[in-house]
Amino acid sequence: MHDRRVFEPEEVVLAGKVLAMLASDGSEEANASADHLRVVMDQLVSLRQVVTSYTSVVEQHTVAGEKRNVHTLTEAICRSNPYTIEAFIPTRAVVGRAYFFAKFNFLRLFIKVIRQHMPAGQGKEDLLDETRRFIRQAVTSIIAEDILISIAGDQNLRLELRRKATYVLADLWEHRTARPVQEFFPVLQSIWEAKARAIVSYGTLAGMSEIFSFIRAGCDPAIIDYCASDALTDDEQHAMIELLFNATFEELETMRRYMERNRKEVLDPAEVAQIFNVPVSSLHQTIENPKDMFFTFRERQVNAYHRLMHNLHGPKKTAEEYLMIYLLEQSDIQAPDANRQDKEEK
Repeated sequence: MHDRRVFEPEEVVLAGKVLAMLASDGSEEANASADHLRVVMDQLVSLRQVVTSYTSVVEQHTVAGEKRNVHTLTEAICRSNPYTIEAFIPTRAVVGRAYFFAKFNFLRLFIKVIRQHMPAGQGKEDLLDETRRFIRQAVTSIIAEDILISIAGDQNLRLELRRKATYVLADLWEHRTARPVQEFFPVLQSIWEAKARAIVSYGTLAGMSEIFSFIRAGCDPAIIDYCASDALTDDEQHAMIELLFNATFEELETMRRYMERNRKEVLDPAEVAQIFNVPVSSLHQTIENPKDMFFTFRERQVNAYHRLMHNLHGPKKTAEEYLMIYLLEQSDIQAPDANRQDKEEK
């Protein structure tokens, strides 16, 4: 099996299960699929080597007579804003993000292979569920990086908070191939794991049944503590309701106006579908596949940014970003140590 620094131990086990399943099939088609998987795994190893060959973002080096290290990188990023931050992101980080997406696509390939070659029963659904969990982790890592970049470039936040976000980013960029974002903030991962098991029922649109669904689904207690905090602003509360219902603030307001006009105290999915003139199957009552994860997050993110730019009513950040800010505030995060023992080999 390939280098463990490319694949997490659990991913190595998953790949072994899929390849063993293909070997037991023994057909020409299954052997072709196994060969293709091995080629992609070799490509991931090569891409990892490309990522780690780029200049470290943590170690000190000199360019054009200037000393550069994690602290100079942090200060440069903290001087940026949402329009300029991409100009300060190091090449190692840019290439590393491509590696994240390549690994994400590799895991999605497992789903296709399992569906095509594995007979019904024999643990097929368990293996699919296991693979979907890894895919959700990959999506969460991509989203978490986006959130940290947004925080680092937000001039309206405290400088120390933005430094903390950049320290986490620098550690991620330095060790991306072996250290997923979940190691820093497992709370974010627990949100999407809970959302994969929770079902949106709409009801009164207060979100209480959805909160209880999160609790039953094993959501991290820190999220419940955050939601119950008296310090939550109106925008944070609205953003959390967006997250719970997989809907934008504007969509929720449309539902509330419908309830008021029609003197309704609760809504069911069929009525919500009627309000927006879409089939019930198009509603995001559950979030499990990567397409829905990306869509519901990006939709809320774009709408939040639009409200911020035009000073409109409603949350100016996603719930995930507000939560990340809360977690950063609670954390004592220091700059990554260039001399740490688990540093990847160049």
